[in-house]
Amino acid sequence: MTNVTIDIGNTIISFCMFKKNRLLKYTKIPKDKLDLKVLNRLRNKFFGEKKINLLISSVVPSSEKIIKSFLGDNLINFFSLKDLLKKINIEVNIKKKKEIGDDRFTNIIFAREIYKNSVIIIDFGTATTFDVLNRKGVYFGGVITPGIDLSLNALRYKTAQLPLVKFKKTKKVIGFNTKEAIQSGFFWGYFSMIQGLINKIEEEQNESFKIILTGGNANYFKGIHKKVVLIDEFFTSKALNYILNEYVK
Repeated sequence: MTNVTIDIGNTIISFCMFKKNRLLKYTKIPKDKLDLKVLNRLRNKFFGEKKINLLISSVVPSSEKIIKSFLGDNLINFFSLKDLLKKINIEVNIKKKKEIGDDRFTNIIFAREIYKNSVIIIDFGTATTFDVLNRKGVYFGGVITPGIDLSLNALRYKTAQLPLVKFKKTKKVIGFNTKEAIQSGFFWGYFSMIQGLINKIEEEQNESFKIILTGGNANYFKGIHKKVVLIDEFFTSKALNYILNEYVK
């Protein structure tokens, strides 16, 4: 059986195809470019096989509605993550569970499967999120900060003269022109924030954590912390594939 996962984020929609645990192919499209023409172009690539299990995870109801309507019109069966989550037993310390995004829940479930406990998942998406699985395997809570690309765009469009620059890793902290100063500020600013938040979480919890980095900008932070055990931009999609394999029979 082939699995297809659709991860609908605030900025990017990721389509992935798996055979068992192996990622066969993927496509990422900007959320704002989603329409029926795009979905029809993706039809043969992802929905052409007769036997597929398809799982949708979404934090954007309007995009979810478009995709589900397309699948329904083409008689393609699918599962929604929200329905499968009811089958998954995981203790959650967060007060309003309904407010937790599908992507954050998915990451925690997969991290618990791989590492059992004591994990911080840092996801570099539209927001940069930190989610904490404590020593007892409880989803204890998290931290949400503005995402890198979102912040870069805000700096460009909310200032009169600062340019939009591409995020990149810089060797030195001090920049010698405006572009270098912005790139340094973003890379080393996020670098320092991540290290600082990890340290504060460990201090607050009196616990040592394994660190997972995922999302589009994760690879920029290779070497950020000695406790990083995994860097994988497809971690969320692989988590959805795990849920399909484990909870859809």
